[in-house]
Amino acid sequence: MSNEARCDTNDVIPQGLRSREFAKFRTPRYDEVVAAVENEGVAIYPTTVNATASGNTKVLDAPGVGKCVRIKVLMLNNVGADQRVVYLREGTTGDARFKNSMPQYGSMWNANLISAYWILESNAALYVNLDGVGDVNVQIGYDIVKAIPVKELTDVMSISEDLVTTYVDNS
Repeated sequence: MSNEARCDTNDVIPQGLRSREFAKFRTPRYDEVVAAVENEGVAIYPTTVNATASGNTKVLDAPGVGKCVRIKVLMLNNVGADQRVVYLREGTTGDARFKNSMPQYGSMWNANLISAYWILESNAALYVNLDGVGDVNVQIGYDIVKAIPVKELTDVMSISEDLVTTYVDNS
């Protein structure tokens, strides 16, 4: 029989600020019951838009100054008779994101971005772009978050040197 002292399971569970982070990644022990899973305590608001025109169709309005749209889940469904190339973008001139060629009649793709959210720029609207006239349903799960200010270097420091030549006579 070993003389080692047994650890109480409560000794290894973090307390305070880190306890919630710890709880997200550990599995329940044999004597514990998991009652619910919390997704950061923030609701996901769904929206659905049917895009039929070639070019940009607005999916979400800009949230306002100092706020950003945080995309958590995406689902696109081509219900039209033609194959379409579809992508999402921030504003009307942003980079093409999640670009996909979708076959006709019911082709669908989903993206679950939970824990790898797509956060749009501050006060940017979300658009879907079709390569031609079609019929694509866009469903987005999102919430609004406070924009993180971008720090810029504003201090300027000039760097200069004064060179002095010295002559040593070793004769």
